[in-house]
Amino acid sequence: MRKRERQLVTIGLIVLFGIIAWWAYAKPNIGGFVDLSDLLNKNQTNDNSTTVYKLAIKDLQASVLENGNVEVTFKLLNEEHFNISKVQVLYALNVADSQNANYTEVDATKDNETYKATIPAQFGDIVYYKIKVLYDGNKTLESDVQSITVSDTVAPVISNVTVNYNATTGNATFTITASDNDAIDKIILFYAITPDGNATSFSNITLSTSPYEITLTIDGNTTDTTYYYVNFYVEAYDLSGNSVRLPTNGTFEFYANETTNLVFQEG
Repeated sequence: MRKRERQLVTIGLIVLFGIIAWWAYAKPNIGGFVDLSDLLNKNQTNDNSTTVYKLAIKDLQASVLENGNVEVTFKLLNEEHFNISKVQVLYALNVADSQNANYTEVDATKDNETYKATIPAQFGDIVYYKIKVLYDGNKTLESDVQSITVSDTVAPVISNVTVNYNATTGNATFTITASDNDAIDKIILFYAITPDGNATSFSNITLSTSPYEITLTIDGNTTDTTYYYVNFYVEAYDLSGNSVRLPTNGTFEFYANETTNLVFQEG
């Protein structure tokens, strides 16, 4: 074979091997041939894939109850994928170092999807708290430390004011019935005594101990025929400064012309 012919044969073989290599890698869809390898590989990947769930604490909130206790509520994300053995709220009161304090444990109860626990506290306390969850044997999930100041935002209640007027002595005894979720600090009685009921200025007296009762002289001369009108209202304050007024607007009024026992209340 001549040299020129050998060169042509060599070039032809190279071209042939190149075509074969291209066919092997590209695999064009010719002549009804369908390559299912990619589809099969995709299905196999989906069958072998797994979802990883993470247990987490969400919607963590704390609120002060009327009696000064603190209620903590929260939820657990993805808890259905874990074996939960214990859920607790840990708390400490008025500590200097919340990260290294000794915490008291309270078991949380579950209501639908929400966990709840009540921390015993008093108004003025600073409550530090965190959540602790035991799951899957010996695993622990613990939240960061949170805090809440226990403040009283509930105003006192004045149920009524009783006035016992004695026309013989000219004296009237005022008895104020009031209560508070914490404690009453003081009761202030504002009053005006006028001959015509046109009260423009008021005197006041402060009562700081129960029973909240005071006797005032309404008529200093009961032998004449001059009688007086008494206009009054009451304010009550608790230890946190919350207050209430009775009546809410205006004043109560009575005419001191005879012995009587009166009860004044809202409405």
